[in-house]
Amino acid sequence: MNYNEIYTEGDYIYFDKNKLTLKFISKYYRFSSPSDIKGIVSYDKDINILLSDTEEITDFNIEFSYNRNIKNSGFRLKLNPSKEVIIQASDERGIKNGYIAFVNEIKKTNNGIYVPNIELNHEPSLKLSGVIEGFYGKPWTLDERLDCIKFIGQNYMNTYMYAPKNDIYHRDRWRDLYPDNKILEFKKILRESDNYHVDFYYMIAPGKDFNFNMKNDYIALKSKLKQLIDIGINKFGILLDDIDYFKGAGCKHAGLVNDVYNFLKINLEEFTLAMCPTEYDIDYDTPYLKSLGENLLPDVKIFWTGNETLSHRITKESFNRIYSILNHEIIIWDNVPVNDFESDKELLFIAPYENRSPYLCENHLEGIVLNPMDIWEVSKFTLASFSQYAFNANSFRGRDDFKKAILLVVSEDIVEDMYIFSQYFRNSRVSNSLPFYLIDMLNKVDIEGIDKELDRLFNAIQNIKNSNQKNLLESIMPWILQIEEEKILWQNFKDGYVDDVKNKIKLFNKSKHKTSANIVVKTLKNILDIKET
Repeated sequence: MNYNEIYTEGDYIYFDKNKLTLKFISKYYRFSSPSDIKGIVSYDKDINILLSDTEEITDFNIEFSYNRNIKNSGFRLKLNPSKEVIIQASDERGIKNGYIAFVNEIKKTNNGIYVPNIELNHEPSLKLSGVIEGFYGKPWTLDERLDCIKFIGQNYMNTYMYAPKNDIYHRDRWRDLYPDNKILEFKKILRESDNYHVDFYYMIAPGKDFNFNMKNDYIALKSKLKQLIDIGINKFGILLDDIDYFKGAGCKHAGLVNDVYNFLKINLEEFTLAMCPTEYDIDYDTPYLKSLGENLLPDVKIFWTGNETLSHRITKESFNRIYSILNHEIIIWDNVPVNDFESDKELLFIAPYENRSPYLCENHLEGIVLNPMDIWEVSKFTLASFSQYAFNANSFRGRDDFKKAILLVVSEDIVEDMYIFSQYFRNSRVSNSLPFYLIDMLNKVDIEGIDKELDRLFNAIQNIKNSNQKNLLESIMPWILQIEEEKILWQNFKDGYVDDVKNKIKLFNKSKHKTSANIVVKTLKNILDIKET
């Protein structure tokens, strides 16, 4: 990881053993044990942490200390020659992050263990980072949500927001209480979130048919929220996106959200409330945004997607404009790598996080959450890349570091293969769907080059198919089969079956699974002068 500050002279303390024993000293809580902070004791089986009153001889003292000045679940980590490990943070998540950094700095060899004399100081760039499950289409399963929360927690992110458009109790039937089986699922999600120090937000979208003049609708909304408060949820969002306008909507929307805020204040000691406005994808002033910003209570956070629903870029200047209009803390609802818009459903987006200014993190940004695809396994790649941005935006280089992100998702032996595969599934909503070398190849109609490129892609696919990434393989198999069909089509063209190729290209246009690059079809249309119909 790229830390803000690293100080080391390259010295190590050597232990002729394969496990370490540490004595725990707490200056974070007055009386505590290492197990009080979840994820510490179980993180590395080769490290045993004993209580401070142990009489056993230990290799190191490890001290957890509270430092209120450290932001964004950051930490201060110091390992010194006197065999002390000191971790400072302002919250439990920061302690865990510091401990993980400590473990990652240890070098394990066949000859023993090397612990460096090193000092690390780090504050992540984002206060809030993670996922909002906010796409249209089939919602994730419980297992996928639990895996998502685990992935978030393991990669220095901290937030999961529940907002699937096709959960009928979230949107269409928002007035109805959740049935017992759904409440049980939420309880499991809360437990997993707690295990991985992830904040769980429940979002509700009543705007399609909320009657601002009916007291019963306000009561129904609060009853729904109270059901979720009662199981331990204390972070909420009111989503008023993708609904019809009406005159005075800005003031009415602010009034509704303020009413919810005051309800939460009565029922919870600590809580967070965010809202998504109807105008969520612009950076210029309007009567709606003026009224909303002026009337909304100051502690409410506001979602914004950038200056487009699917923003090609999000700049500091654009962010500053929307903040000056709303004058509220902003959460960027970043619609990547979601593929629920129009013909995007035919595509996968396997791309780095890019075209987002590192300077967004400087002022008034509460955080960024990514809206993924309904295919969770494939969404991990962009999310892994984003985790690098969230951790240290100033050192982040999306495309250059994408192989490192891929390594967070798949085993090392197929990182290069997955990288090759990803070049055919770039996010066309953010940047050109083709890397430059393919653009040049297509412009020159380089038959030999395309031939070699397809062999390279096909070899990568074979390696992915032979790997142990079963869930990933199952998710991408329809697109793999499509690529294999395109390779046959290309071979038929080389073998001279031109009429057959022309007929099949028409069928390929109707395929439900396509690559963003689509180089075979594009090349053959060019060579055979096939016009779009």
